[in-house]
Order: sequence, then structure tokens, then C-alpha cells
Amino acid sequence: LERGSVSMDSTDGSISTTVDEPIHIINVGIHYEDNESDSILALKCSNFVQSKISVLNEKGIRRVTFLIYKERFFPKYFTFRAKNSFREDSIYRHLEPALAFQLEINRLANFNIKAIPCQNHRMHLYLGAAKVPQGQTVTDRRFFIRTIIRHSDLVNAETSYDYLVNEGEKTFLECLDQLEVAFANYQGENTDCNHIFLHFGPPVILDPHKVAEKMLSLVSSYGIRLLKLRVTEAEVKITIRLTPNGKNIPIRVYVSSDNAVTVRVHMYKEAEDPRTGELVFEAYGKRYPTGPLNGLRVSTPYTSKDHLQQKRYIAQLNKTTYVYDFLELFRSNLIKLWEEHAKEVKEVKGESTTIPSADKVLLSSELAVDKQGNLLEVNRLPGENRVGMVAWKLFMLTPECPEGREAIVIANDITHQIGSFSPKEDLVYKLASEYSRKHGLPRVYISANSGARIGLADELKQLFKVSWIDREYPEKGFKYLYLSPADYLKVRSDNCVFVDLIEAREEARYKITDIIGKVDGIGVENLRGSGMIAGETSQAYEEVFTISLVTCRTVGIGSYLVRLGQRIIQVENSDIILTGAGALNKVLGKEVYSSNAQLGGIQIMFNNGVSHLAVPSDMHGIYSILKWLAFVPKVRCGPLPIMAPLDPIDRPIGYLPTKAPYDPRWMLTGRGCDTGHCDCVIALLCFRE
Repeated sequence: LERGSVSMDSTDGSISTTVDEPIHIINVGIHYEDNESDSILALKCSNFVQSKISVLNEKGIRRVTFLIYKERFFPKYFTFRAKNSFREDSIYRHLEPALAFQLEINRLANFNIKAIPCQNHRMHLYLGAAKVPQGQTVTDRRFFIRTIIRHSDLVNAETSYDYLVNEGEKTFLECLDQLEVAFANYQGENTDCNHIFLHFGPPVILDPHKVAEKMLSLVSSYGIRLLKLRVTEAEVKITIRLTPNGKNIPIRVYVSSDNAVTVRVHMYKEAEDPRTGELVFEAYGKRYPTGPLNGLRVSTPYTSKDHLQQKRYIAQLNKTTYVYDFLELFRSNLIKLWEEHAKEVKEVKGESTTIPSADKVLLSSELAVDKQGNLLEVNRLPGENRVGMVAWKLFMLTPECPEGREAIVIANDITHQIGSFSPKEDLVYKLASEYSRKHGLPRVYISANSGARIGLADELKQLFKVSWIDREYPEKGFKYLYLSPADYLKVRSDNCVFVDLIEAREEARYKITDIIGKVDGIGVENLRGSGMIAGETSQAYEEVFTISLVTCRTVGIGSYLVRLGQRIIQVENSDIILTGAGALNKVLGKEVYSSNAQLGGIQIMFNNGVSHLAVPSDMHGIYSILKWLAFVPKVRCGPLPIMAPLDPIDRPIGYLPTKAPYDPRWMLTGRGCDTGHCDCVIALLCFRE
């Protein structure tokens, strides 16, 4: 081997040999029967390579890979690269270097990755931590699971599709199994936005849209599992031929969901950029919208979390939906209501119904408070709120109001100060509620909060000192808190603390009597605001229809607000409480309550009639709100939204009361009838208790 590389002269096209970067590769296969651990084998290989490093550099060796094989065992790979001074590249341990190219490990460049051992050798799992400046906390950790699906060259479309369906789903489930094992072993990593990559080997004869349809089918079938494993994107790389003798087309299909509600599909083909000669993503077909990777290089690294994904992650940790994603819940459920209505009309009357498009079924405008304290309609992107309360005016096309109806939605942002109430949040709530009363519109409140905000004066946290009764025994208590003269000078101009000048231990001390705080909204002013919005809710109860959805938890004033409304829908894993279980246990001096669910879960609040409906998820909660709104006039004192009856008025009623005790509701809605029309007085789909 001789050191050097081949380059093309840019002027005359001649070929010349120049001493540049190393280009040669050495692969060494060793038959080894001893039972030694990977770490010992890696050390032996490393010692050998380090002893030959001068020769390797002289000969222009770029990579050395050792393949250590043993009969009836999976081979082991150890790779050493010149760019790492011939130290082992641990990311590629037990990974054939040529295979790494197909797995596109280079696209993980924005993450510091660690290979996770898998029992299934077809799976390659990596734990990635986003690269951040030194000293900054890493908040983006995610799993990348990647695999190659090998197969023989499939000769026709039927066998290709059968293979895609069977082997694709099998491999997809194996990926989920490996992720579940990783979740159990790495619980402290708090991973999110996890990624699945499937690479089909040889070409298949297939319409690429069938790949997208199959991926959507898998997402639909295993959606709950994907949500539990926090998988937000699945990527399929496949080479297709449209005909048996057609041209090979490298296709990428991306199926992703940031909010666990809407699923996006983007399809690309790999094409050569005529300007640079590089392979780039090019949108394929017109069935799906153009994706964000269109025009970018195929080797473009995966991006780390943006601020919205960070907020969604915080909301998911609190077992709720990010506040701005509730709009998509409304949109999805409106379409669902229209589909149900169209199906029923088709079954009863045989007529077809036009379903509004997703972009027309819901229009929203956000309501925000300006610096002068006025409520205005604003146009801003999700996540730009600076207050932990968000409000919208919705215009919805519903089956009972096909011409459209309006409603006001007010919601806590759990990602802002854990959803707590301060005067700024109270003002948004009050003005939005007043807007609904002024225009006679139904008012929806989505409650996910921590009650009135109890803040700390951060400017004093690092400065105050304690005068102990007995310094050796702090448990005996303290006399007072104080500031030294030097520390007091730092905060005197802020007017954030009231003090008395005293002398103790032969030194001057500023004894703290009152802490005001530099920032407004951390003290008793929050309680004043709580009283204000409680009064506003009571007034709204008398004038408009008020309904609340409790998700995650609602505490203190949040609990009063939902109870002062007319209807409460409670998600099963949420709590309606005034004080948490931990605080009550401290007051009682013993562990009486093990969780907040014992104080305000559905087994307490729903069973005792405080909440009127229990639902399994936020999605079901919004669906129930829309079903309830169907019985409410568009505006105060307006006509009821009466739909054309689909239940014949002359049908017989077959239910007969018995002499034994029975539930009178059975006469209205039937007994054991889940869907459609029953032999009762009221069709089930038209009744809501």
C-alpha cells in the first residue's frame, strides 16, 4: 500500500496523485474460540492497532476493522479509524462498516450517541443526547432504532406487497419490543421524540403510496403503544420499481406526529441536484403535502427538539395535551361527528352528506391581552404566549349547525409556571369570559393547573441568612431572617424587602420583616385575582352555557372554577383537589393519603356527582364537549339547534317495565343497546344524561 489519493484537476481534467487524507481500509478476520468479554477483545485489538499506528499513518490507512468470529455465534466487529487516532469507534462496535452506510448513522450527527446492546442482532439501537454548548443542560434525549430488511429480489407486485405487509409489520413490532426493553432499562433518561428507521434492501415492484398506506395502518393499529414509547417519527427507505423492467427509484416515506393527534405523511424520492451533483430529497407525488426535507441533502442530520416539542414533552409528562394541540383535538372530533352523522343519514335515508374539509370545519382566532389591558384577536404562532392562560374564539361547522357556530375556549398552559394563576392569567380568564357573556356564546374551560401561584423572590434566595436559636441544633428553630449590610445594598433600590436595622453579635444586621418581591404576581395579589375570576365564573353560570374539561389536575382556585360552571367532564387520570395529598399528610402527621386520586379522582368526584362525565382521554373529553354543545343554542336565548329527525316517530316501542326494580333510564335509552336505534323511547345517539 502506498499513501496518497486520486484527484481530478479542475482546469484540464487530468488525474494526479496527491498526498491527502488516508483512503485505504483493512479488514481482519480472526477465528477465536476463547470466551472473553467484549471489553477484553476490544482492548487486545486496540493495543495491537496502537502498536502499529506509525505504519498505518505512513501507508494511508483510513480504517481497520476486526471481525472476530466463533462457531455458532454472531460475529463481533471492532472498528478503529484514523480520524480518532485509531481509537475504537464504539458506535460501530458489532456493526459491519458497510452496514453502517445503509443504516445512515451519519444522520445522527447532531447527537452524542451511545450504542445499546440488543438481543435481536437485526436491530441497532442508539441512545442520543443532543449536542449542546459546554455547561448547558441536555434536555433532548431520544432513542434511534434502525434496521435493514433483507430479502431476495421480488419479481412481481403481488409478492412485493405481501412481503412488505408481512415482513414490514413483523420488523416494526420487533422495533417496538426493543424500545420497550430500552425504556425499562433506561427509565432515568426521559427520552422523547424517538425514531424508527426501516431500510428495505433489494428493489421491490410496488406503488410507493402503498408503503405510506401500510405505515398509516400500523400507526392506527399500534397508536397507543407508539404513544407510550414516545415514538414521534417512523422512516422507511425503500427502492421501488413501478414495473418489472422499470427504473429503480429510491423512495423515503416519513410518518410523524408531534401531538399524538394529527398524523403527517411526507414522501420523497432521492434525486441528484443538477447544480451540486449531490443527492437531495425531492417531493414525490401529489397525494401528500410537500415535506420540510424537500430540497435538502439526503445526508441532512436529524434536528434536535424545537421549543414546541419541549413544551409537548412537559405536557406529556403531566399526562395531558399541550394547550395549543387542543385545537387539533377539536378539529379531529368535528370531522368525526360529521362522519358519524353522514353514516347515519346514509343508513336511514340512503342519502349522502357533504363533509366539510379539515381547513374549513374549524376556524380559530386567539384572544390575548395587550399592554393596556384590552382583549384583542391576535395572529401568532403556537407557543408564543407569555402568560399561562390561553383563549380562543372558535368558529365550528357542526352537524346541528352546518352554517357554523361560535364558542369561547379558555385553557391553562401547564408548561408555563406549572399552570398556576397569577394576576396576568386571571386577567386573560376574566376578559375572555366577559367576552362570552357579552356575545352570549358558550364558554369552554380546559383546566390543567396548580392553583394560585406561590412564588419566591429569587433576588433574595441567595442572600438571606438565618439567626438560629442554637447553631449546633437547627431543629430547635430560628429567631429571624436577615441580610448583611453589603447584601442589603444590592437589593435596596428594588424595594423588594422591608427590614429593621438591628445589632447582634457585634455586627449590623438588616432583620427581614416583609418580603415583597421584585416581580409582581408571587404573593397575596394572586388570591385577590382568584376571587375576581371566581365571581366572573358565577356570573357566567347565570348568563351562558359553561362547561369544563379537567385534565391532568386542577387545584385550589382551578377546582372552584370548574365547580362553579354548569358541567364538568373529568379525564380518568385527572384530579380535582383543593390541597395535595402530600400537604395533608404533613398536617395530619402521618401517611393517610397515598395519591391525589384518593382526594379528587373520578372514584371520588364522578361517583359523588361533582363531575358529570368521566372520559378516558383528552380526545374523548373534547368529543363529549362537542356532543353536549349540540343541545345548546348558538347564542344565549337563541333557538335550539334542532336537526331533521332520523328516528321514525311511528316506530314501535318494545321496552316493557317489569314489576321488579329497574332503572327508569332503560325506558328512555334501552338496556344493553350500544349503538344505533333501540326499541326504547329515545334513540341512544340522541340522548345525553
